[in-house]
Amino acid sequence: MKLRRIIYLGGAMFLTLVVFTIDVIDKNVELDVAGVDLLRNLMVIGTFVLIYFFFQTVALRREESPTKKLGLALIATIVMVLSALGLSLGAEAGFDSKNFSLIPLDYATLFLASLLSMAFGLFCALVLTLLRDLLLFKRKRGTQRNLFIFFLLMLATAGSTLTMRPLESSILTSILFGATILFGVINAFRLSWIVYLTKREKIFSLIYGFFLFLGFVGLNVLLGQSSMVNRSLLYYSYPLQQFVSIVCLFGNIYFGMAFISTLFHLPTAEAFDRKTSEVSSLHNLSRLVTQVFDFNELVDTVTTMTLQVCEARSCWLEIIHTSEEDARLEARPQDIVAYSSSIGNYHVQVVGSKNIGMGEIDGLVSPSERTLRDIVLMERRPIIVDDVKQDPRFQHLKKTKHPVGSLAVVPLVSHTGLIGILYVTKETEFGFFKDDIAVISAFADQASVAIENSRLIKKSIERERLIREMMVAQEMQRRLLPQTLPKIATLELDAVSTPAFEVGGDYYDFVQLDKSKLGIIVGDVSGKGVSAAFYMSEVKGIFQSLSRLYPSPKDFMVKANEALSGSIDKHSFISLIYAVVDTTTGTLVLARAGHCPLLHVSGETVQYLRPTGMGLGLSQGPAFSDSIEEKSIALKNSDLCVFYTDGVTEARRGDDEFGYDRLLDTVLQSKGKSATEVKDNIIETVRAHTNHGANEDDLTVVVLKWCGDRPTGTKVFSQLEEAR
Repeated sequence: MKLRRIIYLGGAMFLTLVVFTIDVIDKNVELDVAGVDLLRNLMVIGTFVLIYFFFQTVALRREESPTKKLGLALIATIVMVLSALGLSLGAEAGFDSKNFSLIPLDYATLFLASLLSMAFGLFCALVLTLLRDLLLFKRKRGTQRNLFIFFLLMLATAGSTLTMRPLESSILTSILFGATILFGVINAFRLSWIVYLTKREKIFSLIYGFFLFLGFVGLNVLLGQSSMVNRSLLYYSYPLQQFVSIVCLFGNIYFGMAFISTLFHLPTAEAFDRKTSEVSSLHNLSRLVTQVFDFNELVDTVTTMTLQVCEARSCWLEIIHTSEEDARLEARPQDIVAYSSSIGNYHVQVVGSKNIGMGEIDGLVSPSERTLRDIVLMERRPIIVDDVKQDPRFQHLKKTKHPVGSLAVVPLVSHTGLIGILYVTKETEFGFFKDDIAVISAFADQASVAIENSRLIKKSIERERLIREMMVAQEMQRRLLPQTLPKIATLELDAVSTPAFEVGGDYYDFVQLDKSKLGIIVGDVSGKGVSAAFYMSEVKGIFQSLSRLYPSPKDFMVKANEALSGSIDKHSFISLIYAVVDTTTGTLVLARAGHCPLLHVSGETVQYLRPTGMGLGLSQGPAFSDSIEEKSIALKNSDLCVFYTDGVTEARRGDDEFGYDRLLDTVLQSKGKSATEVKDNIIETVRAHTNHGANEDDLTVVVLKWCGDRPTGTKVFSQLEEAR
């Protein structure tokens, strides 16, 4: 990389020196050699092409935030405006025009014109590099094409002036210039990076965009038809003048559009920040559930995060005990309050509260004949009280200055039933929206898992019932896997996952990324048992949160590694294989992070696809991202793709492993069968190889069969989201 930078920079400096030497000689002795002007212009173009490539190799990293790129562009613009003003004022003599050519009247003008032109060229190359990164942020299918056409038209416009004198004009050049600006306007609508900025970043981007717009207005004024700057550029290189004019005008348009778009996005900035906070809070809570068994710490985290994310006034969490025996086992007698209602007897324990006392809690929950708690216990659904003071169940509060305006009540449901209730209050009436309830329900689900885990651990210590507890955990983990498979006309899918013990670390899942793309993931956590199962549940949360934000398999792997790196134990890692299938075209894009290779059968061709990539949690930063490789294949009719974990290939009978060759032969024998038959054949063959003994490792198999090459009119329909 360093050698390339030296070559680019050295080549640009050499060509600049040659051009300056030609200008000095031409000033003293008029050069009338055929082709000298053409050669000189080609060297100028070559100089800035090398400079553009140089900027591509320096530390302008693609992962830097768009706001930082705007800030860098603003600094460069301010320096350029001030430099242009200073240099143009310093050229006193100016130019003389003769035969459509410009002739500097003294050496100072020649030197300043060359310096000014080089400064503008460097500036425009830098701005073009930054604009390219912004345009390609979250790119779509046509983005690269439109940008390529813009670059091509820009080069064509500059190239059309190669043989022209500085003061000459051409209809062709004008047409090309207009077409270039037209495609510049089309590209200026590529502002998807604004959506992903936080509120703080949007404010900075708004300021940067405004001043960038003004700065480029100033530059375009300085580039006016008869200005010193424009004449200096025309003298130095007509193609360079066209390039600078196009970039400055495009920058003016783009940063103006960026300012306007950021202004319109600013009101939604808080909503985006909130969504980001929700994902972060769910991840942190999930990490806490997998690492901490201190019940009080878990409860405090649930209530605190609920307050922060929902911007609520107060919050409290109750545990419901359906029997006195359970209440005595899990809490002190003074912490339990017994209630009797039409639905039966139960015992309530307030395990955590924020910004509210027990007297206020009793006033909100207990007085009416049929309390909110009774309703939740019976119906097991969230309840929203939009206006507490107007609700008949809270008539007793009208005489008091009660600070609660609205109330949300969400049940905590586990596999055994309702185990608790989460209450959240706000001071304003109608303060809760659909998104609030979704977030509170998500926290309640995590709290359910945490509470259930805590109960299971206590029971295992006190009653020595570890086997029963692990069976419960196995059922909970099974619910994390897809309960039904997606139904898509162009695909046949089937899958199975069997842990070696009661719970395991294997994971597979599907997600509908858009109308035509399906994500398929298979993972394996190092180790077995409970610790692997915890990490497996965290991987599911990360997959569901990030897969739609980062549809590229490589980008997803990088972001998933970043999310896991702070929580995964240093002695553990996670292997993943992730594929995105276009259900209309049959294109499969694959990335692998230390996982078993994908088995692909297409006609008579059989191969293991092994794109490079290290396991998640082994490294961070560039070392990980550089290791991940994407591979794309085009599926044909009846093609088979088999995803699996090492529990298949490492299944043993004595010292004899099942291996990759046996797996390949097994799939070939089932080549003409359905995906379900292929999966069943693999499982049966593995079991036969191990003499139907217990698995030594978790075993997972996902089979995909492409059926897309059917007669026109086949309807592609997915029920993945409905299944969820």
